Amino acid sequence: MTSDDELEAIRKKKTQELLRIAEMRKERMEDLKSAEEAPQSVEEKDKIALMQFFLVQEAYDYWSDLYNSPNKKQTAEVIFKNVLYMIKIGFLEGKQISRLGIKKLEREIEGIPSSITIKRKGEKKKTVNS
Repeated sequence: MTSDDELEAIRKKKTQELLRIAEMRKERMEDLKSAEEAPQSVEEKDKIALMQFFLVQEAYDYWSDLYNSPNKKQTAEVIFKNVLYMIKIGFLEGKQISRLGIKKLEREIEGIPSSITIKRKGEKKKTVNS
């Protein structure tokens, strides 16, 4: 085999690899699009069952309170879509989300910045925003 043949074989192999990667990316983008559309077709009982399975009990109770609250229902829907997306991409494989995770998602959705409050005896509260 000459060096030209070897170079051609390497080019062909690299081209096939790049085509395979491009196809995988295309499939992933299609999966993401279908994941965004999927929550619209999920029934109420399926939504509750999914959340019970992927959230620890305390987190599920908190999400359920949000979902049943008239002014926080939209936030709970967005949290559900985020959880569904994490399931779709495989992020939650063998894991469950804690209450802290749900609260963090809620704060991000509502645009509430994180803050740390420091209290010492004899001093006023001091708040540090991140």
